[in-house]
Amino acid sequence: MKIALINPPFPPPPLWILLATRSYNYPLGLAYLAAYVRRAGHKVKLFDPEPLRMTTEQMWKEVAEFGPDLVGITSVTPNFPAARELALEAKKRFDCLVVMGGPHPNALPRSTLLGVPGLDAVILGEGEIPLAALAAEFDSAGKVDFNKIPGAAFLEAWKYKETARPELIADLDTLPSPARDLADMRLYYPNRWFFGGKKSTTLLSSRGCPGQCTFCANICMGRKFRPNSPEYVVAEMADLVKKYGLRHFKIYDDCFTANAGRAAAICDLLIGAKLNITWEIMGRVNTLLDEALIVKMKRAGCRHIILGIETGSQRILNLMKKGTTLAMAEECCSKLRKHGIPYSNSFIIGNDGDTEETILETIAFAKKLKSGVAAFVVMMPFPGTPLFDKYFKDYDKPETDWTNWCSMVEERPYEPRQTNLSMKDLMRLKIKADSSFYNSPSQVWRGLVSTIKQG
Repeated sequence: MKIALINPPFPPPPLWILLATRSYNYPLGLAYLAAYVRRAGHKVKLFDPEPLRMTTEQMWKEVAEFGPDLVGITSVTPNFPAARELALEAKKRFDCLVVMGGPHPNALPRSTLLGVPGLDAVILGEGEIPLAALAAEFDSAGKVDFNKIPGAAFLEAWKYKETARPELIADLDTLPSPARDLADMRLYYPNRWFFGGKKSTTLLSSRGCPGQCTFCANICMGRKFRPNSPEYVVAEMADLVKKYGLRHFKIYDDCFTANAGRAAAICDLLIGAKLNITWEIMGRVNTLLDEALIVKMKRAGCRHIILGIETGSQRILNLMKKGTTLAMAEECCSKLRKHGIPYSNSFIIGNDGDTEETILETIAFAKKLKSGVAAFVVMMPFPGTPLFDKYFKDYDKPETDWTNWCSMVEERPYEPRQTNLSMKDLMRLKIKADSSFYNSPSQVWRGLVSTIKQG
């Protein structure tokens, strides 16, 4: 089977200056799918027009030259409007099978299918096994009966049907490494403005997160932490260093330190391998309280950690089921400062139950934690989250326009329901948070020191 996999473009940043400094992450999800079905003997091409500054028409010309039997499109909520248009156009141009996967259609499969005429199926959960089954069915029968495909949602005589999802892949070491050869790696340096301009890439060393946060749309990979072995992770890093000259890795695990023993084992192997690389992770404060692990991570090349603090109110933390405490956040940040690992903290403005008072507590707490960077975002109720199901379920319909759903401007197509504050109030408080955090000489100095340490 000839499979074309497309990564839809995202809405452009609101400021032109961001376009000049914008960097791109390799589409790892599609690259894993490509490697898996290619190993089974199928032909795959990956199309990612945005980093190439390629027009949609230019992309369609290249897709036509490939002559696909199937077009697969991934989608998250911010780029779903683009994904929808691509699916409609692919069916019109090629009259081939068209499927869609990713968090947004996984969260809303029925309304996605009804709202995208011609879309043959939504692939549910992890895509490797369903896509391989689909390709095998096509090769044997010349067509696909989605009733035989695990993890498929589709319409049959305009009635919604869904097959059972396959079990989540338990042993990730059985998967081939992502097919990074399908796109120009020189376009994908997610940290080109930091870490001394080192060649960098994104990496996954696990899937799933044990957290139960009500705002998180981890709908495809599940709530169970499933890691690659330390040996697999370090071997992949060593291979990327050798093939592409990469010197820095942005590890995109939901929580790299969910298993402290595995994290320590990866560090031991990196120290022994002497790859001369740096890396950064995302972590939860309750998994980063062991000073011995922090010391080992620094020695192994960890140069930055992104922490989801979310709020300065313990009551709000409990409502969002974060599973952490403010005391843990303070302890974690203190230990990272002590051992010289720069960290950035992220906060949400407009959580479930937030008031102006709790948001002011968040601003004060952010300053207390003394991070080099603090990111304040206005709550986005992503489809597939408990927050969306609680307050915004009525938007799960085919006619919903998802444009600007996740934008950082006031023109979102809905008013907050999880808080009594208006969108105007939340945007005002975000501006206050940014200015309050960054408009002090001590914070400017911390930011400069943090950047120097990362380099």
